[in-house]
Amino acid sequence: MLSPPDSPYNILMTTVQNKLKEPIKNENLKNLKPMNGKTPNTHGLKTPAIPTISETAKTLNANSPEPSSPENPGPPTAPSAPVTAPEASSAASGVAKALAKIPVLPIVTPSESKDTKKLEEKISNPKLTFIKKPAVIFIEGFSAFGISNGDGVKDMADNLPGSKRFSWDEQDKIVDEIKKHAPDQPVVLVGHSFGGDSAVEIANTLNSVKNGFRNIDLMVTIDSVGMNHSIIPMNVKRNLNFFGEGVIPFLHGDPNVARNTAYTEVLNELRSELHSKMEDSQEVQFQIFDSINEVLNESNHPDLFEEMQKSEMMKSILGSLPAHSKP
Repeated sequence: MLSPPDSPYNILMTTVQNKLKEPIKNENLKNLKPMNGKTPNTHGLKTPAIPTISETAKTLNANSPEPSSPENPGPPTAPSAPVTAPEASSAASGVAKALAKIPVLPIVTPSESKDTKKLEEKISNPKLTFIKKPAVIFIEGFSAFGISNGDGVKDMADNLPGSKRFSWDEQDKIVDEIKKHAPDQPVVLVGHSFGGDSAVEIANTLNSVKNGFRNIDLMVTIDSVGMNHSIIPMNVKRNLNFFGEGVIPFLHGDPNVARNTAYTEVLNELRSELHSKMEDSQEVQFQIFDSINEVLNESNHPDLFEEMQKSEMMKSILGSLPAHSKP
């Protein structure tokens, strides 16, 4: 049943329809002040102006293909389907997961980025490795004017397995060589003439905080000459000192003295050989080898004399073989 025109319902609906036809007013803009001399439109929303087409756009439009028509159909296009809310949510979730998988790059401070060497060291810094063998070092003296020919030192170094030989002026190289060996490995220094003086200076260099107060298990000084060979530092456990007697002090060594007898034992032995011949003395060489062997036995290292005997036996066996059968 229809309502009469003057019924309250019809009057209300007519009023609502008329209101909808009126422009929408924005009450939030009624208190705005004029800006640049223009009064804002507070009565309703401004209808967007129709954009004008520039001459360039007209030219482009003229060169573009004609729109499709029944007579001139264009290329087939797939109908665009509206994107639903579940599809949009799924796409957003996929983007979030992809972003989460991107790896985080390390932060490099400006100071480190300028120094590429420091960065390379941080990336590839090998662990320190030490030689797990004793350091047995022979030091030759000054070979000139008949003071020292180095023959005795060379013979001892060549016949002592694992030992190395240096000159008296290679102190830095000797210190570096000793540091390559593990701290628990024994250190032996044997020096003649200026080489003996260098051995004492090397011991003093190692007797410091910088070098960890590295111990010298045995230091043999053979008629040392120089400026710093008489006082033996505390990091030397034992000093075997051979010195000669003569009228010229510079061409002969002196008795050595331990700085602290609680840490260092000094054995002085007066010899009758000339300065240049003392390193060649069979008695001196025997005592040196015997003392080195004693140090290595104390530290549970193999007997060097046993290694030498095996080497001599191998030489004799190889020497008795025919020439064509030798390796």
